[in-house]
Amino acid sequence: MLRAAGACVTGPAHLAACEPGQDALSLRGWRGGWIAAVADGLGSRPLSAHGSRLAVQTAQACLREQAAPSFPKSDARALATDLYRRWLSQRPGHELSAQAATTLLLAACNASGKVQTWQIGDGLIVAYIGGQLRVHTPERSGFGNETCALGVDRGWSAWNTAQFSLNQPGDLLALMTDGVADDLSAPSLPGFLRTLHRELQYRSRRQGRRWLTHELLNWATPGHSDDKTLAVIYKE
Repeated sequence: MLRAAGACVTGPAHLAACEPGQDALSLRGWRGGWIAAVADGLGSRPLSAHGSRLAVQTAQACLREQAAPSFPKSDARALATDLYRRWLSQRPGHELSAQAATTLLLAACNASGKVQTWQIGDGLIVAYIGGQLRVHTPERSGFGNETCALGVDRGWSAWNTAQFSLNQPGDLLALMTDGVADDLSAPSLPGFLRTLHRELQYRSRRQGRRWLTHELLNWATPGHSDDKTLAVIYKE
């Protein structure tokens, strides 16, 4: 059986400034599987909180309209293009799209466990399959806080995609914004993912959300300040 849980919390820096968080999360069941969308609005952009919320909503809508829960490779680009066009069309004006710039991590898992992912910008998509770690996000390039984003990059080359399957009990997929990912070293990832599965497998979805929210609000890294969002799809 495929299950899922997710949580999104506003970081201490935004809370202290009485500002809204810039992360967004949408996690919904889909024909026996799940669709998870995670976004992180670029902090330097004035409408980024709106842009991230709109991104996860648009991603859900695009995927839920698919005629069948299958993922031919040729369709990955078409879906990303459709998603971007819809996101742009819902902005007050295309000229304002850069002010709402946001990253987006998206995963669709059908009832048989087949997964398709899309990513533009920072964050991390990682899977733990058959006891092996698989990182589906390329290493960051560029300088400083530079990142690809909706509202900034319009080309297909800005996207990364992957296909794989969750087949065995314990297999797991996680999508996380950089408020979580930046505090996790590569050697710590397998243990982190195993802990997620161990703690979530006996909890209901609501209980899982509460547990994840507690963990993100009480994040162990000293001095952390960023918003934090995490979505998990896993095989019992």
